[in-house]
Amino acid sequence: MRLNWLTPVRHLISNGLKSVCRRSSMKGYRELKRNAPAGMMVTSGEHHGTLQSFRTLAETGIDIMQPDVGWCGGLTTLVEIAALAKSRGQLVVPHGSSVYSHHAVITFTNTPFSEFLMTSPDCSTLRPQFDPILLDEPVPVNGRIHKSVLDKPGFGVELNRDCHLKRPYSH
Repeated sequence: MRLNWLTPVRHLISNGLKSVCRRSSMKGYRELKRNAPAGMMVTSGEHHGTLQSFRTLAETGIDIMQPDVGWCGGLTTLVEIAALAKSRGQLVVPHGSSVYSHHAVITFTNTPFSEFLMTSPDCSTLRPQFDPILLDEPVPVNGRIHKSVLDKPGFGVELNRDCHLKRPYSH
């Protein structure tokens, strides 16, 4: 793996590299982490789908694992991945999975922030990720979602029964 480009562009990278190797390239992530400039964090995991895959990824020494609760096996597996990461001194920042990971994130001690995906067409406004399918989906205010907003039954959202989405294909 050619990594000679990392040091000259270090000043252009705010805090780290995210998912720059193929999902299956554990050797690539190990080498990337070993050769990254001091202070540059290496992040991956948004395309991994099993606890075993995250165990293998954790062994590469990356700094932040990013499971997507919709891909990794659900909330229970997300909690297991967070525990695995914590045992290795690694951080967990779930991939923008909105309401399905917010409740877990506020309980993890190794999650310094949460990823929020900008889904408005021009990225000028904060729009709920699952809008218009879900009602009452929280969005950050001044960069934060307060735990009181999440203090509702279940995930704190309701299905919008008036939403009539059409599937692009029929069977």
